[in-house]
Amino acid sequence: MGTTHDGRAREFIWETPDHNKLKGYTMIIWSGFGFLVAVFVFGAALLCNWGFDAAWGAGYYSAHKWTIGVAMFIAAALSWVVGSLLRKRTARTVIDKATGKEMVLDRATHRFFFIPMHYWGAILVVVGLVLCIMEFIT
Repeated sequence: MGTTHDGRAREFIWETPDHNKLKGYTMIIWSGFGFLVAVFVFGAALLCNWGFDAAWGAGYYSAHKWTIGVAMFIAAALSWVVGSLLRKRTARTVIDKATGKEMVLDRATHRFFFIPMHYWGAILVVVGLVLCIMEFIT
């Protein structure tokens, strides 16, 4: 409850967001260069789509799971290599000119959905293996 300028009580009405309008939004969480995992997955899928369709006809990539598995292997290799290289970067200490305080910049932490970038290599290999096994079992 609040009061008006003449002292009378008034009730505050809080509008809540319409949760139906919020459906369909996706949040991507990363730190450092962790977003590159998504870039590698998208880029590898795009290149494999173009390559497999060019070699074996339109729609080949979409019709087979193993082709997507190959894209995951490529993205896994890129994520592991780049993540391992970025992890070797050292911290850097800088001094803020306005306040004179020292700050340490962590240049070795690169995460995608809270998982370190170099671990995504193993995760994507497992995803690729599952896709390849699913293709050849069915």
